[in-house]
Parts: sequence; C-alpha cells; structure tokens
Amino acid sequence: MGGVLASRWLKTTTATSGGNRIMKISALFTAAALIGATLFSPAHAADYTIDVSLDTSPNHVRNRSFRKFAEALNEKSGGRLEMRVFDSASKYKGPMVATAVAQGAIDMAAPAHQHLSKYVPEAGMLLLPMFYGQSQDVIYKIVDGDIGKELNQRIEDKLGVVVLGRPFDLGYGTAFTTDVPIKSPDDFKDKVVRVPGGAATLARYRVFGSNPVQIAWSDVPQALQTDVVSAIWATQESVASSKLWDAGIKYAYEDKQAFIEYVPIISQAAWSKLPEDLQKLMRDTWENMVDEVRNVAADAQIDARKINAEHGIETIDANPEELAAMREKLMKAQPEIVDELDMDKDFIARVSDAIAAAQ
Repeated sequence: MGGVLASRWLKTTTATSGGNRIMKISALFTAAALIGATLFSPAHAADYTIDVSLDTSPNHVRNRSFRKFAEALNEKSGGRLEMRVFDSASKYKGPMVATAVAQGAIDMAAPAHQHLSKYVPEAGMLLLPMFYGQSQDVIYKIVDGDIGKELNQRIEDKLGVVVLGRPFDLGYGTAFTTDVPIKSPDDFKDKVVRVPGGAATLARYRVFGSNPVQIAWSDVPQALQTDVVSAIWATQESVASSKLWDAGIKYAYEDKQAFIEYVPIISQAAWSKLPEDLQKLMRDTWENMVDEVRNVAADAQIDARKINAEHGIETIDANPEELAAMREKLMKAQPEIVDELDMDKDFIARVSDAIAAAQ
C-alpha cells in the first residue's frame, strides 16, 4: 500500500524543487511505514499469562478440560488472560508438580489428591478403605461439602497455594496387567503393582499382599516394556489415551477400590499478580464448568473401556461378594493406616460420619 501511494505522489511532484521534493518523499515514506506497521503488527499480547503443567498426554480428559477452560478464560477476559497448557510432563512430573506450584516455578497444575497427600496426609482420604466401592454421589457430597472445603483450606495453608475450586474427576481406579488376568482381590498377592503415589494407596496394596511401587505416569510405558512391573493401577481413560496396549497391557480388573480426582491449584505468586476481576473470572469460570467436566470424565471412562477392548484388553468386573469381603478386611486395617500416615484422627472421624450421613 505504501509503495502505491509513493508512486502516485512522485508522478505529481516532478516539477517540485529538489529540497521540497526530498522532504515530501521522506514524510510520505514515514507515513507509509506507519500504515504498514498498523496493518501487519502481531495480535495484542495478553496482559497476564498462566502456565499450566500436566503430566498426562494432550488427548487425556484432564488436558482437554484445561484447554476448554483456557479458551473460556481467553474469551471472557477479552484476551487479557491467556492460559498455556504444557502436556506430557514436559515441565514437571506428577509427584513433583505440587512442589513446583508452591515454589512458583510453574503457575498452575491439577495434581491428584494422592500427590498432595505427602504434604497434607488428609488429602489421601479418598484412598482409604472407607471409600472402597463408594458411589460417586457419596464422594461428591464429601468433597463438595464442608469436609472438602476444610481439606482445601489445609492444602492452601500447608503449601501456600490457592485452590481454585472444586476438584474434578479422572474416575475409578482400575488394575491392569500384562501377564495374567486379575479375577479376584486375592490375585493381587505378591504382585509388583505400579501406583501413582499416595501413602494410603501404598498401604492399601500392602493389605492386598502386593508389592506397590510409585512410578510417575510418564515412566509407565518403559516400566511395562522392561518388565519392571507387570501390573499397574490406573484408569481406563489413562490407559487408552496413552495406548498402553502397545506396552503390553492385556487385562483389566474393575473393583472401584478408589476414586481419583484432580485439585486445581495456582501459585500465590501468579495469583497475586492478577487483578481482582480476573481472579473472580477464574473462580466463576471454573465453578460453572466443573460439573460438566465431571460428566465428560465419566463418559470418557466408558468410551475408553470400549477403545481398550477394541485393542484386545479384556476387562473383568469384580464380584460384589468378593469386594464386600475385601472391604471388611481393609476396614480392619484402616486405623493402622491412619496412624501410619499420621492423619488427623478427628478429621478422619468426621469424614466417616459424613459418609454415613451421605448414604
């Protein structure tokens, strides 16, 4: 555009004196440069950015949920707030991410309760025997009620972070194996089982008679392929999104032994930089989305089970009578587990009362 204007102007100024002509040419090219800069300058950068670290793959339900959250924030903030999602532990692995957020090394993450339990033992409550086989309705009444609010406060106080809102779901944990199928809880005996973390999960598998080992999700395929473990505790969706049939997974055992949820946390450093209206926008947007995200997660588990079946993974549903017997055995061990994990006994007693009231 600038070149066309300059050409036309030059044709009409051939009679102009040399000095004036030079001045006018200079002024014209300055104006043309300004026009070009306006037309071709990059889009306006966001006033604030929030970087999120996730250890799961881009097509995992947690990652998809966060991208939807990011899109909503960008739109509702008029482009003032940009959220950038980093997948597949490209920033931090699951067991490390809570520390990274607490230290301000990354702005935001959504660790599972078990990864928070090493800082706040009570965060492992969903992994205790009293939640073994509980329905999602009962679980929601606990985590969304007074107990959940108190737990969030404990997380904030201990880590110096902000819990953005209610937790969202991954789903019930499922046991997967590469060599032989699990057909009853007794089949866990002497097996080396990968677990995502959480002292309560480690203790629960010891009650099963297993040898649980904590392995970050990003390291699971290699652990399976090198026979470090032949069994893992994960979910149908996590296995499908990571295509772990390629790593040798052949069987699944559904016993709903614990329900996995993610807690959205943001560093104080990142939070304090946001003006109040954007803080409110983040909280409100999360609250408006969380129920839908939970429904999406439930559907994802159902779809993932079908996908896994299409790739040769056989799922066995646990016998209710065998589960009841294992629950009774686990409940006998719960007081010892609570002691071992140094959980607040009064808090756990209130959780037990809340479960009874919710049923």
